[in-house]
Amino acid sequence: MQFIARHRHALTLATLCLAAATAWGQAYPQRPITLVVPYGAGGPTDQHLRAVAEEAGKALGQAIVLDNRPGASGTNAAAMLTRAAPDGYTLGVLPASVYREPFINKVPFDPASSFSYVILLSDYAFGLAVKADAPWKSWKDLAADAARRPGKINIGATGAVGTPRIVMDEVGEAARLQFNMIPFKGDAEVTNAILGGHIDAAPLSGVAVPHIDAGKMRYLVMLTPQRVKRYPQVPTLKELGIDAVIDSPYGIAGPAGMEPARVKVVHDAFKKALESVAGQRVLDQLNQPINYLGPEDYRHYALATSAREKQRVARLRAKGLIE
Repeated sequence: MQFIARHRHALTLATLCLAAATAWGQAYPQRPITLVVPYGAGGPTDQHLRAVAEEAGKALGQAIVLDNRPGASGTNAAAMLTRAAPDGYTLGVLPASVYREPFINKVPFDPASSFSYVILLSDYAFGLAVKADAPWKSWKDLAADAARRPGKINIGATGAVGTPRIVMDEVGEAARLQFNMIPFKGDAEVTNAILGGHIDAAPLSGVAVPHIDAGKMRYLVMLTPQRVKRYPQVPTLKELGIDAVIDSPYGIAGPAGMEPARVKVVHDAFKKALESVAGQRVLDQLNQPINYLGPEDYRHYALATSAREKQRVARLRAKGLIE
């Protein structure tokens, strides 16, 4: 009887262990996934992420629920990933500020060790926008005016140390021009300032598209590596001899330690969503390209970008633009 009891006890333990192993090994995901988005609901980037999340959810057989957490220079999703279990049920969107902020403020994450990189999705197509009736018809016109009147051309940009603001500062140095840079809280405020005639120009991405299409605004020059499909007549600054590009892509990551198999499942679903008709339609509306990188290439990009941002912050400190 004791043998039988011991045998039953051992069998029960084995069954429980097998059940636990089976539960862990079940097809992932078994419940909805949370995608933390460091932007407010309804904005251009949120629109794209909602479209691809819906398509990716179809591929996964589970809903992907967006959790909007704006603020903290776009690093709230990165911070939340450091507190999440690496089980693949909490993912976050990482914008370019994630690679710069550790060199400016104390943050709970390190781009080199805090994330499981999944997929890079898209980049913003920035151009230097002006009001439709602005006196400058080209970058050459604006540059000539800025050379005649140093510090008199008012250029708005989101944030004191946002990527567009930094790149415009680099453009000024490369072209030996002095602009009066004015920081704003967000692109919507910058756009309204242009339309209201309160500033002269601003580097803007998809938020400018409806105003350009309505004839209220236009691009003088693109701050992209190549000309964009939507506005092929607008040259890039690189074409005009100034090697300056606003590189500001965003992608999706999980917490550090996420199982490679689950990383692949999420990657494959979002890649399919990114290339879907619905995903491409939103990007076309926003004038954004697909900027795809897989997990390993995305990680290499993040490390290289972090090193670049460290140098940028050092330069800004030397100029007294940040403490």
